[in-house]
Amino acid sequence: ERHRDEVRTGIRRDVGSGDHYVLEVGGEIVSMTAWNAKVEDCYQVGGVWTPPKHRARGYARAVVAGSLLDARRRGVRRSILFTHEANHAARACYGALGYEQIGRYRIIQFAS
Repeated sequence: ERHRDEVRTGIRRDVGSGDHYVLEVGGEIVSMTAWNAKVEDCYQVGGVWTPPKHRARGYARAVVAGSLLDARRRGVRRSILFTHEANHAARACYGALGYEQIGRYRIIQFAS
């Protein structure tokens, strides 16, 4: 219960920052997103997550769309994101919002 309260407090703080967004249905958080990076008129979408029991209902698309509308009101004209090529649900979600694949990426972790 204490951990749950800490998480709720953290979410309230993050949402208040204007960089995190949550979608609630019936008082329950069903999806979230955040800005990973912001550079002048271009924001990077990230931190998109929907609990497994709420997936495949359009919630991620809705919360990302809402964050993009808010960014547009702030004067942001471009956004970018990345997802794993095997994440077909995410690719469908982002495609429905108008995103197009422009390249590929890889993450490399070097030994310490």
